[in-house]
This record gives sequence, C-alpha cells and structure tokens, in this order.
Amino acid sequence: MATTVVSARSQLRHEMVTEPLCSCRKKARLSDVRPAGYSRKSREDEVRSDVASDEGPEAEDRERENDVSEAEGDDHERRRDAGFEDLANEDMDTQRATQVIQQRNRRSVDNIPSDSGIIESVTCINFMCHSKLHVPLGPLMNFIIGHNGSGKSAVLTALTLCLGGKASSTNRGQNLKSFIKEGEETATIVVKIKNSGNAAYQPETYGDSIVVERHFSRTGASNFRLKSASSRNISTRKAELEEICDYFALQIDNPMNVLTQDMARQFLNSSTATDKYRFFLKGVQLTQLDQDYELLGETIEQIQAKLASRAEDIKVVEERARKAAARWERWERQNTMRDRFRNFQRQMAWAQVVQEEQTLEKHDRVLEDADHTIMSAEAKAETAEQHREKTHNAAEIANEDVLELRGTLSPLQERKIQAKARFNENKTELLSIQTQQRSIRDHLKDAEKRILKAQADIERENERLEAANGGGHSRRVAEIEEARAKVTEAKVQYDEHHAALPSLEAELHGAERGFKDAYRPIEFKKVELRQCEDLLQTLTRNRGEDLGAFHENMPRLLRAIREEIGFRERPVGPVGNHIRLKKPLWSSILEKSLGGALNSFIVTSKSDQSLLSNVMRRMNCVCPILIGNNQTIDTSRNEPDARFDTTLRVLEIDNDLVRRQLIINQGIEQTILIENLKEANRTMYDGPRLRNVRQCYCINDQRRGWGIRLGYGQGGEPSSSPMRPMTGKPRMKTDTETQISYQKETRQQLRRELTELEGRADELRDRFKSCERAIARHQRDHRDLQVRVRRSEELVERLQDDFERENAEDGRLQVLKDGLTEAEEEKRLNEETYQSGVTQKDKLNHISKSLTEEVQAADREIEEHQARIKKAESRALKMQTARAAAVHERDLAYQDVNTAKLKKSRVEMELERQALTVSAATELALRVSPRVDLDPGEDADSLELKLNKMEKDLKRIEREIGGSREAVVNEAAETTRAFQTARQQFNDLEDLKKILEYCLTNRQHRWREFRRFISARARAQFTYLLSERGFRGSLKTDHRLGTLDLHVQPDETKTDTGRQTKTLSGGEKSFATICLLLALWEAMGSPIRCLDEFDVFMDNINRDISLKMMISTARRSMGRQYILITPQSMGSVDVSDDIRIIKLSDPERGQTTLPFGK
Repeated sequence: MATTVVSARSQLRHEMVTEPLCSCRKKARLSDVRPAGYSRKSREDEVRSDVASDEGPEAEDRERENDVSEAEGDDHERRRDAGFEDLANEDMDTQRATQVIQQRNRRSVDNIPSDSGIIESVTCINFMCHSKLHVPLGPLMNFIIGHNGSGKSAVLTALTLCLGGKASSTNRGQNLKSFIKEGEETATIVVKIKNSGNAAYQPETYGDSIVVERHFSRTGASNFRLKSASSRNISTRKAELEEICDYFALQIDNPMNVLTQDMARQFLNSSTATDKYRFFLKGVQLTQLDQDYELLGETIEQIQAKLASRAEDIKVVEERARKAAARWERWERQNTMRDRFRNFQRQMAWAQVVQEEQTLEKHDRVLEDADHTIMSAEAKAETAEQHREKTHNAAEIANEDVLELRGTLSPLQERKIQAKARFNENKTELLSIQTQQRSIRDHLKDAEKRILKAQADIERENERLEAANGGGHSRRVAEIEEARAKVTEAKVQYDEHHAALPSLEAELHGAERGFKDAYRPIEFKKVELRQCEDLLQTLTRNRGEDLGAFHENMPRLLRAIREEIGFRERPVGPVGNHIRLKKPLWSSILEKSLGGALNSFIVTSKSDQSLLSNVMRRMNCVCPILIGNNQTIDTSRNEPDARFDTTLRVLEIDNDLVRRQLIINQGIEQTILIENLKEANRTMYDGPRLRNVRQCYCINDQRRGWGIRLGYGQGGEPSSSPMRPMTGKPRMKTDTETQISYQKETRQQLRRELTELEGRADELRDRFKSCERAIARHQRDHRDLQVRVRRSEELVERLQDDFERENAEDGRLQVLKDGLTEAEEEKRLNEETYQSGVTQKDKLNHISKSLTEEVQAADREIEEHQARIKKAESRALKMQTARAAAVHERDLAYQDVNTAKLKKSRVEMELERQALTVSAATELALRVSPRVDLDPGEDADSLELKLNKMEKDLKRIEREIGGSREAVVNEAAETTRAFQTARQQFNDLEDLKKILEYCLTNRQHRWREFRRFISARARAQFTYLLSERGFRGSLKTDHRLGTLDLHVQPDETKTDTGRQTKTLSGGEKSFATICLLLALWEAMGSPIRCLDEFDVFMDNINRDISLKMMISTARRSMGRQYILITPQSMGSVDVSDDIRIIKLSDPERGQTTLPFGK
C-alpha cells in the first residue's frame, strides 16, 4: 500500500507535466519532492508567480489573494476528509487485513533479495570519528554492533547525507563541516546502490551499481558525484540524485524510514499519541501528499479569482475589436462592391441558363436512377424466381414425405389393435380363472372334511365286519388298494407331463420374439440398399459433371469469383474439386473422414476472406473458408514407412495450398490405410508403436461401405470407432466407371446380406412353427394320460362294486365307502381343476406380460411415427407457406420491373424537351456576355434583389465612412490581435483550472483510500506482532483528532481491553513500540529500513523476543533491506544466509591509557 502512495506522488507529478497544459505559459510541478527546510510560503509564492501573468493593475488583487485565512485551511481539510465516511467500517477493514496477513504468514515463501534499490556498501573517509570506514551490507538483514563510541551511528548519518539529506535532519550537526574528523580539512562519503534486474535505473548508463560520492570541506564547499559500476563519472547534478532516489523510493528524509539515535529514543520512549500519529502520516508519505494537495487547492482558488477579473476585461476588448472590424469591413465592401455589382449583372444573364441546366441534370439523374432501378428489380426478380423454384421443390419433397409416413402408419395401428384385442381376451380369461380358483378352494376344504369323517366311519365298520366273517374281507380290500395305487401312479405321470408345458410355452414365446426381431435388420438393410441404388443412379446420371456433388449454386459462385477483381489472390476451392482419388475403394471412408473440408475454400489473407464471404452470401452458397499461405511443407521426415498406403499417398492433389491445409488440419500424411481389420489390429497394436502413425482406417468386412478407425487414446491406450458410409455423391474426383462398378458390387453385397437376413428370419419362423408343433404333441400326450388315469379309476370302481355285492347283506359299509369315494373323487376333481387353473394362470400371466410389452412397443412405435408425421406435416406446411410467399414475391418483383420500365420511358421524353429549352436559353445569354459561374446559393431572384440593394449601399457608405483606409485597417488588426490573445489566455487558464480540480478531487479520494487501508493494515499487523509474545492489544487510530495510541495487555488471559504504554514497564513499552514500528514499516514502500539503538530500553528477554520478531518480519518482507544498529552483542541470534552481523571496532581517537593503574 505504501508503494502505491509513493507511486501516486510520482504519477501526480507525471500527470501535471504531461497532461495537455502546453497552452499555458507556465506550469507548476506541484508534486516534486520537497527538500529539507522547505518553506510553505516560498512554495506558495512560487506557484502564485507561475499562475500570474503580468504585473500591472492586478497587483493589488494578487496581494488580497495571498492573504489566505484559516477558514480556507479548514475548507481544505473538510474536502480532504469528506466527513470521514471512508472510516465507517474500520472493524471490517481490520478484519479483512487480518485475514490477508494470516494467509500470507501461512505461506512459506523464501525471502528473495531485491535486484535493485538496496545499499551494497557505505564508505566514510575522514567522517566523524572514522578516518576510513568501509561497511559492506547484505541484501536483506544487517546488524551493526559495537561498543558505545565506536561510530555505529555514523553509518546512518553518512547514508543520509550522501543521498541528499540535510545535516540538520541527522540531529548530529547543523552543517556539513561539523561532520569532518578533527584535524582534517575535507571528508568523503560513498554509498553504493545496487542497480540490476528488470527494475534497474538506466542500466545501459550506470551498469549493475550506482556509486554516489559526496565531498565537502571546512570552507563550506560541497558537491556530489554519480558514478557507474566501472567508476566512470556520469553526473554531478543533485537533481539526478533526487531522480534516482525517487525512482527507487529511497525516502531518506522520512523520519520513519531512517530513525537516527535521537529519533529512535524519542519514538521508543517519550513520543505521545499525537507524535506517533504525525510519525505515521509522515512515514507513509500521507503528510507530504496532503501538503501538495492543499497547495493545489489554493492554486485553484487563485485561478478562479483571476478568471472572474479577466472575464470583464475580455468583454471590453471584444467590443473594441468588433467596432474596429466593422469599420474595416465597410471600407472593404465599398472597394469591392462595384466589382461585385458588375459580376452580379453577368451572373444575372446566365442564371436562367443555369436553372434550366439544373433541371436537365435532374432529368439525367432520374434516368440513371431508373436504369439502376430496372437492373435491381430484374436481379430481384431472378432471385425471387430461383427462391420460388427452390421452395417449390422443397414443398413437393415435404408432401411426399408426409404421404409416405401416413401410408406406413396404418399397419402399425392395425398391429396395435390386434395386440390390444389379444391382451383384453387374455385379461378376461385370467379374471375368470381367478374367480374359479377361489370357488375351488372352498370346495376342497369341504371335501377334505367329509373324507376324514368317512374314513373314520369305514374303519369302525371294517373292524366290526372282520370280527364277523374272518379274512375274505381283508383280501378284497387289498385288491382294491392295489388298484388305487395304480391310479395314483397314473396321476403322477399325468402331473409330470403337465409340468413340462410352461417350458414349451416359454420356448414358443422366445421363438416368436426372435422371429419378430429378425425383421428389424431387414428394414434397415432395405434402407441401405435403397440409398446405394439412389447413389448409383446419381453417379450414372451425372457422368462428366465435376460439381454435381457440391451445392446447387456452386457454378454461379465460381463464376462470381472469377469475375470479382478485388481479391489479392484468387481463392482456391472447393477443395474436393482439386483432389483425385487414386484408389476408389477408399472413397466412402475418406469422404466421411475429410467431411466439410472438401466443401471449403482457401484464401491467403483476411481481406480476401471477408470479400469471399460477401460473395458467398450474395450467391446464396455459403461454404467454409480457410486461411493459409503458399509455403511448401516437406513431409518426407514425418511420413510412415513406405510399405503403408496413407491418405496423402492415395490422393492426387493439384494445388499446393490445398495439400498444405489438409496436412495441417487433417494430418493426411500420418493416416495409414489397411483393408483387412485383423492385419490392421496386428500392425497397430502388436509390438512397439509405429513411427509417424497417428491413426489407421480399415474396411469393415461385415458391413459393406462401413469403415473402422483405429487409433490411440489420451493415455496411449488402443481405441477404435466405426465409420458410417458416405450417402452423397463423391466430391473427390475419381474414375466414374470404377465408382459405378464399386457401387454395383456394393448393391450386390447388400442384396446378398438382405437375402441372408431374410433366410435367417425364415429359419426363426420355422423354429416358431416347430415350437407350435411341439405344443400340439404335448397336448395329444396329455389326452392319452388322461385316458390312462380314467381307465385305472374304472378298475378301482369295478373291484369296489364286486366287493360291495359280496357284502350286500350289510349295506351300511357300502354306503360309507360310497360316501368316501364320492368325497375323494370330488377332492381329486377339484385339485385337478385347481392345478389346471394355476398352470393356465401362469401361462396367461406370461402371455399377458408378452402382450403388454407388444402393446407398449406398438404404442412407442406409433407415437414416434406420429411425431415424425407431425414434424413432416409441420415442415410441409412451412414449405407450402414459403412457396406461396415466394410466388407472391416473384410476382411483385416482375411487377416492379414493368413499373420501372414505364417510368423510364416517360423520363426519356421529358429529357428531350428539356434539352431544347436549355439550348434556347444559352443562345440568349451569349448575347449578353461569355459564360460565368454563379456564386453558391444564388439564382435570378436573389441576384436581382442584391443588385438593387447594392446600388443604394454604395452611395450611402461613401458618405458615412470617415478617416483613411490605412488607419482603419491598422486599428482593426491591433484590436483583433489583442482580443484573440486575451481570449486564448483566458481559455488556457480555465482549462488549467478544470484539470487541476479533477486532479485534486481524484487525488483526495485516493488519499482517503490510502489512509483507510494503510491504517487497517497497521492495526492488524500490530495485533499480530503482539501475539508473537502472547500479548494482546490494539492500535487506536483517531483520524479526526490526529492521534495514534497503543493499548497493550501483557497477559493475554486477562479480559480487559489493555493498558496504555505509560503504565507498562520499560521493556514491555519498548517491545510494544517496536511492534508499532514494524507494523508501520509494513505500510511503507521504501526498499530499506534503518533503526539506531532500537533495544536501548529493553532487558534481555524483551530484546531477544524483539530480535526474533524483527527477523521474522524482515523475512516476510520480500526484497526489503534492514539496517539495525545496537550496542549489544548478537550472540542469541542464529546467523544464516540472510543475516549479516557487522561489528565495528573502537576507533582511534588519539587517547592514551588513563593513569588510574599507576
């Protein structure tokens, strides 16, 4: 931020010098760096003398302007501070600055020394207590140590004086001769400044270093010498030294930049809040800027007063010049009026002729406009006819597309209706089976209850009968049970056979889906065959037409290009027309890969591109345009092995510009061509990667006309992608007969593939029929097993009847068995019916799912087809509307042509009549005088009025004008010159005022921004530095009262806001003030920081902490050089590459040993 302040002052000086103030007689350099001892009054007098122009009657006014009151100073501060609105968010600014500092401190960045603007060494000869002292300084941190009286502070004093500082600013002497060593007459101090890198100051003059020497003597003589790195004298002007200091921002007079021993003690020990605030403003150059801006405001007020006084004077001078000019003009009118009178008489004679000629010229222009109108109307008519034909063809094609799509919709809808009907029938049957199964489950439960009861009754009856008639009854029962076992076995076989039905049905449905799916590729193959036949017809029909594959307006475009004379170099194109394919086998693949590049044109300049684009739009044939050059490209070292065919090798290109563009944009020299896919894979991916091979094209032997691209991904992995065939006519030249033959072979191949697909569909249809026959066989076997079960059941019934006849005497057992048989039969029938229903339900569910998919597929297909129909109908309607509009536009265009021709015929008749009128008027005018030209804006009426008035004026002016002509002319010239000079001076002064007002407003706004952000940065940095030792505190900046105070709490665990520095111990106070100094240094832009005896009031603990903190801060200050002086040792500091410790020995002062030991 401080660097920004310094650059702001330099920029202000630059603007004041370079802005357009050259019209002023003098300019004030308001932002020059002021030397020490600067007097505000002398500076004000200097600026006022620049603004003032002449001594005279305004002297008293200037004296009044010089009496500036204190109220005007208050106005300056009010304008500068603007109500302190910029300080409304100080907490937010501090928080933002704290975040920036924390982010910067978290980054670990090496401190890099600056390439320029730092001090390399300081040399003192006969200076203060040193006879000769040479102090080499490091680029980053320097500690100068030594005992008291060793001359440490002389280094900073020499640095200040050598770089242009005043002797009084060092607090070591009032003049230069007081710094000369006792017993010497002259002294020399030398400072070497680093001057390398991109920011060097005139490196071609000074080299890598700038050597500044200052010589002074006891007689009061003093001079500077500026030398280069090679010790060559460059300059002796102090102004040159000031420019160098300004360039490197070496703020030697800045009390915060170079703190001498006395200033350091005052700053560290006894400075008040007001002193600190003053130090702060001076240190960051805000005080210097404010003084410049205050002086600038006073200058603006003086200019405003000067403008007000001069405005009245200008009015007087202007009136005097106007009257003198009027007299002179009257004299001039008298001398020239008679000549003008005679000239008007001649013009009067020819005025009528001119009027008639103008009418004739008007008719000529109207006739020319009529010709242009006819040409334009005919061109529009031709364009409208072409547009009508184009829209008519498009409308016919769109209508045919709609009819074709509508014709294919009915079969799809019929198929959906059939599928929907089958789905509804299946759904009805499924619902019926579900109802039947619920009823069967109820009957099964009743039958099971009856069977259990009957079995119990029969068992009790058998026990009774067995006891009555012995073992015959048991034998009959055993035969019946054996017959029943056979019935059970037959039923098991029946159930197993019935369980195989779902798999057969699933196979049937799979065969049906395969049969239907086989017909989709057949439709696609028919489309490919139809496209191939269309292309074959196009090739046969367009034999010998080179441009048949391009845009329909391509011939007109090429003709327009040949007729256009504005091209620097005639465009080349279309590109495909300059290429001949040697191997037609690759036609489809290469046409597809080159794509739109074959339709493009190539130019060699941007202007030709713009012109060609306009021609294309005019011809309604817009193609891509590439910009190239005619330099030849040698691809011999970038091509693959000669055994491979490449795209470049199979193309014969007749234009180098086309060849160059295809190589650059398409890489045709590194694309190899291999017919067989297996061979291509082996060549590309088996073994090391081929040299100079980017990709490979091969032919798909499975699909005629298709290709495959083999290449590499971003990571070098193999990649492949299909290439669709080219459907249009080939744009590259080739053998037409070969192309036709190849397309015929392609047609035969597609027919064979179609036959194979149809054969495959027939096989799937046969499989479907076979599955249907298997279902029929299963149904026959099902019926046979039902017969077997029925016969076994009849045997059981017969044995049961015999058993019942033998036991007829006891009808109770038979009744029980009949009841059991009836219940079992009912249960069996219900079970069979239920199982049959489950099987039938599974079958119907499967069929329902298949039918649902079929209906959904039909819906999707119909929806897509209807969308295509709707899109086609919309396009057809759009084309019909466009066709009607085109017909209407064509009719209007032809009507315009007829109207324009009729108008032209009328204009030609009027032109002939007007020519006769002009001839007659000219003959009459020649009788008066030869032809003369009329003055602009004159005609016969105006000339007649002027002649009458001029005759009267000539008589009156001769009576009114008095005095000689020479006196009138001189008076008019002098008064006019005086007025112009006064007006110019007034305008220049007013321009200067406006520029200065704008500059002042802008600079004061920036000043407030600098104050705001520098204060926030200092507050945040101060808080951060206190935390390095565990202190808490804040930096209180009151810009309204002009105070800067420190509040520090040594114990961070306490909750109060901190104490003022007066209540702290000496070490704590020094540490807090060092934190403040480092925080302010962070806000300064000078590349060097100097501090003398910073630890004078510190104990060892505070000194060690302060040293570490200063070293840490210095390491974070990129490119800054630190020069720190202390009388104490540096044993606690770890020496590293960025720290240099310079120990000064005690100087020889001519003293001997004191006699205390004797």
